[in-house]
Amino acid sequence: AVYLGVSWLILQVTSLFIQAFDLPKWFLPAAVLLLLIGLVVISATAWVQAHPGEAARAAREEVPGSWEIDLGDIRQSVTQGRLPHLTWGRSILGGAVAFSLLFGVAGLYVLLHDRGRSLGPETVQAAPGTALAVLPFRVVGPEMELWREGMVDLLSTNLDGAAGMRAVAPRTVLSRWHEELGETAEPADSQALRVARDVGARYALLGGMVALGGEVRLSAQVFDLRSGKLQAETQVKGAPDSIPALVDRLSLEVMRAALPHESGALGGVDLRSVSTSSLPALKAYLSGEQAFRGSRWEDAKVDFTRAVDADSTFALALYRLSLTYGWLDPTSPQIEEYGKRALRFADRLPERGALLLRGGAASGREAFAILDSLTTRYPDDADGWYELGEAYVHRGRQFLFPDERYRQAFHKAIELDPSFGSAYIHLIGDAFQRADSAEARGLIARYAKIEPTSPETLGSELSLALTWGDAETRKEAVAALDTAGRAELSRVWLDLLSAGDFWQEILTVSRAMQAERLPLDLRQRGALNAASVLTARGRMKEARKALLTAPAVDLVRASRDILTWSLVGMVDRSSAESAVTTLASEPSPLRRLLLGAHALAAGNQAEVGRQLGALDSLAPLGLKRFETGEWVDPRAAAEALRAYVEDGKGDRSGAIRRLEAALAGIGGGCPGDGCAVHALLRFQLGRWLLENGDAARAEPYFKSLDDRASYFFLPTALYLGKTYEELGNLAEARRQYELFVRDWQDCDPELRPLLDDARQSIARLKEVKKL
Repeated sequence: AVYLGVSWLILQVTSLFIQAFDLPKWFLPAAVLLLLIGLVVISATAWVQAHPGEAARAAREEVPGSWEIDLGDIRQSVTQGRLPHLTWGRSILGGAVAFSLLFGVAGLYVLLHDRGRSLGPETVQAAPGTALAVLPFRVVGPEMELWREGMVDLLSTNLDGAAGMRAVAPRTVLSRWHEELGETAEPADSQALRVARDVGARYALLGGMVALGGEVRLSAQVFDLRSGKLQAETQVKGAPDSIPALVDRLSLEVMRAALPHESGALGGVDLRSVSTSSLPALKAYLSGEQAFRGSRWEDAKVDFTRAVDADSTFALALYRLSLTYGWLDPTSPQIEEYGKRALRFADRLPERGALLLRGGAASGREAFAILDSLTTRYPDDADGWYELGEAYVHRGRQFLFPDERYRQAFHKAIELDPSFGSAYIHLIGDAFQRADSAEARGLIARYAKIEPTSPETLGSELSLALTWGDAETRKEAVAALDTAGRAELSRVWLDLLSAGDFWQEILTVSRAMQAERLPLDLRQRGALNAASVLTARGRMKEARKALLTAPAVDLVRASRDILTWSLVGMVDRSSAESAVTTLASEPSPLRRLLLGAHALAAGNQAEVGRQLGALDSLAPLGLKRFETGEWVDPRAAAEALRAYVEDGKGDRSGAIRRLEAALAGIGGGCPGDGCAVHALLRFQLGRWLLENGDAARAEPYFKSLDDRASYFFLPTALYLGKTYEELGNLAEARRQYELFVRDWQDCDPELRPLLDDARQSIARLKEVKKL
């Protein structure tokens, strides 16, 4: 009975290996044969071991014990031409060796069978499994054109994960289709099937949609691309207002007719569970998807809103709407609102869609784990790579990941879909940050081919003119800012801020964002942006004034920034007192951390204890998102404050340990308190490590703050210079000192000692070079 149970388990594992590694068909029968032989051996062993005198013979060492192996005795028995004595140990070892040989032979077979196969540089590799490429439909009838490519999305979503099939990502299919066939309306079947082969599919689905009179007819042909033969052909028909139900029926017929051998259980395929049953919602979603891919955010918002209004449970539309608001206004409360609503219905999506939603909404390292899993399982999904890039670009530095991570992810998304407009945007900003004008021009040119009139395109073209254009071009670009819209101005601001060498132009853009003709929220952002630029130049008095005089000023946010600057010595404590009063009126875990650290610096131990007590009382809440927008575990905030306390007592090593542990429980996403506070804590940790003589550990913390596209600035370049000097990298140290001097040459008089420190360091390094 035990052996039969173990055999059943072995067969289940064997089946999983066959599917995962595409092992040969003879593998399963061979495993069954070995198990049958093993049954005879186990039965014989049981008979031998059950003999009444067996224990006595083993005690006299006439035969091996029941669990002994004794390879020497086995070899001697074989050379003498007799069967080795049967023991449990020898039987189990024999089974293990037999199955190891079986797996080894099968692995060698797969290796030899696949030898010489390789994909060219332009070929997309499909993920393991039975890959199906749904190709654009042939459509006939009024108002049917939208469904030509729309059916690719719908059928791919419906068929993905059912009956062992994996649908190649629609974006990848459509990108390759447009690349190879262009605008060809009716390509030959051979041309269409070539596209499916090029994206790594095993099967291809060609279909047609005909509207005639009061009836719509959907047909599908499934081809086996290995043999080139038609695998199955099916069709369904119904009323024009029942297209979702028709797609549902067609999907099930495809599964039953085309690939019944791929899975023993088909199960029901319900389009409503993965998309929507509302035809108006579907049409609006498909239109919004086209706008989203072209970075036309306002158009996408209108279409996705119509889709959600028509079906409030439409997870994909809710998800896209959340992302669209994120592009339009990073501070918009609708980002979280629609993101939460999408997650509520994530279980209705196939695995790919559910992972995408959950990865985009996750906090901390969990987001990277989910999205890494998505791109591993579905390496041909451009959306997955794009979302992974977004996670790295917005949260990667918080976990000390190098920028190369997001570059690789975005480049992979573009490789899979060169028309994926959104994936270009951060790469363009990265080119500006590295002052690589050639790379920036090349990316902007490619991006402009996708959507030449997109606000993002127009904004980046203005950025090029303002940074690397000639005098006349710059003058024209400055004049164009007076009529530019929200998206164009936001794009120019981020591009120029990344570049960093164009402070006057950045201030000009910030002022243009505060024009009366523009919406209030954009004018507020313009004031905050101006404060960011002034901070980056050490002009803290002007920065503080810009914050406090912004249109409809957000006093809490302004107070948070002023108090944070105070904690790194960029604002005097007396100027921060009003900020303390404002923050104390609306406390949150991270604000309590700031208030406690400020009280410690002022010598107010009673206030430090009060804030620690308040944080400890919130400990049972654990990691959560608070109303102020930050993800934080109150216990982590308390540990960070205790790190400040320990440092004040002279225990620098203990303070470092506490603060490093605390960082994992404090979300650093922007906007929100977490962005500023996490940056402050990384800066403080780097400074403590550097002062403690551990420049190697300090470097990644300072490097994580070397991001000119961040709204929150610290004197990072000065401390990076000190760090590299300690590490012996004098060339990089001098470069960082020179960056700091260039940026802070007009700093406030109170901050002149920092500027003088950098200048003296440059002079010192010049002398070292002479020696």
